[in-house]
Amino acid sequence: MRRLGFCALLMFLSATAYGTQASATADNFNASAYFTSDVADGVAVDRIDTASIDQDRVVLYVDWQNMRIRAYRTEVRIIDPNGEVVGRVRNTIAPKNGRYYTYYYYRPQPGDTPGDWTYQVLVDGRNAFEARIPILAAE
Repeated sequence: MRRLGFCALLMFLSATAYGTQASATADNFNASAYFTSDVADGVAVDRIDTASIDQDRVVLYVDWQNMRIRAYRTEVRIIDPNGEVVGRVRNTIAPKNGRYYTYYYYRPQPGDTPGDWTYQVLVDGRNAFEARIPILAAE
């Protein structure tokens, strides 16, 4: 597996989600997710529908709602257009009030393939949702 440019950051925030690109309901919670080009002070700076392979990072922002007050094991896999897992992170999130915000980003690497990229989100070992974004060739 190649060197990964993937990182996950977990934060408690009081921001409002801008919109929904992917959503899921599982267990006793809802998740709304969308892509952004960056996060500043824990808040998404924009909402994007496509990205470029020469972009600094591609961020999936997730607003978890109606969660039980317990620990959840999460895993996010970044899958390139060829079906190869190029990034993976496992964490435990523990909401204190039923709501939690996370964001996961991938830094495109030289040699990455343009096309539809998938962020697969698992919670407690089950597929919670997938979000896809077209990543275009550099201009």
